[in-house]
Amino acid sequence: MTLTQLVDSLVTTAQVGSLYALMAVGLTLTMAVVKLPNFAHAELITFGAYTALVVSLFVTTNPLLAIGVAFPASALLAWAIHRLVYRPLVRQKSTTYVLILSSFAAGLIVRYSLFLLADRYDLFDKRIQIPLQVLVEIGPLRLTNIFIWVTLSSITLVALLSLLLNFTSLGRQMRALADNDTLARVLGVPVDRVVDLTWVLVGGMAGVAGALWGLYPFVDPLVGWLILLPVFAAAVLGGMRSFVGTILGAYIVAFGENTVMLLLNQTFGLDFSFKPAIPFVIIILVLLIRPQGFGGLGRSATEGGNA
Repeated sequence: MTLTQLVDSLVTTAQVGSLYALMAVGLTLTMAVVKLPNFAHAELITFGAYTALVVSLFVTTNPLLAIGVAFPASALLAWAIHRLVYRPLVRQKSTTYVLILSSFAAGLIVRYSLFLLADRYDLFDKRIQIPLQVLVEIGPLRLTNIFIWVTLSSITLVALLSLLLNFTSLGRQMRALADNDTLARVLGVPVDRVVDLTWVLVGGMAGVAGALWGLYPFVDPLVGWLILLPVFAAAVLGGMRSFVGTILGAYIVAFGENTVMLLLNQTFGLDFSFKPAIPFVIIILVLLIRPQGFGGLGRSATEGGNA
């Protein structure tokens, strides 16, 4: 492995890991507060990517506007799915298995609706129209404006979410609901309002993550589904509840998919087509060796302090 290849793989790891972290903390928040492994999270990501793509193609190539519009668009979609699907099922006291299946169904409806729209308006395999510029080039190190937008936006949003959970009334209510929903109701926590706002936050962050991902490769209706497994792997590494563990897990998954994969290819000739297997290996190893993941490194996502 040459120095240039190593540096390129580490830069890609930082960029992809930041995106995985932004996607995975939303998934972790859903599992902690709502108690639902939401497989429709993939379509929230895709919807954000397509929102930013449409804005960049037909409105403006300003990245701030294209990315910013993705937040309310995906937030509204997440809230609508919750109101139309999840909340009625919860009120019927449906089991977790039924809710998981309903998340698959909701995701499929959104996904194939996007397929129809993409086919109608020729929106397959297009990249968000943000001009690519090289900002830093020192030896083998080469950083673009896309890298800066992705890493800074992801880190900023994760930090803001952590501040919200730790220092606002909504954050305290979300932590209470995550710890004991029955006790939270007894204490007067407005559960329906908190759950609504949780879905808005989760959807918005997923949408921004999708928009940022669309700056990197091409956008198509399967983009969210194809990256959902690495996102789940990051959440599993975080023990399903820890923000600290989830963020660390996101960078570990990205490191495995890029730097480790490159090393295996250069050393043993392992084909890059095996790259999608890495998240599976990570999930299996974590469940076998340390089922709680990195959750013990700090308190949970919905507890104070290390969130």
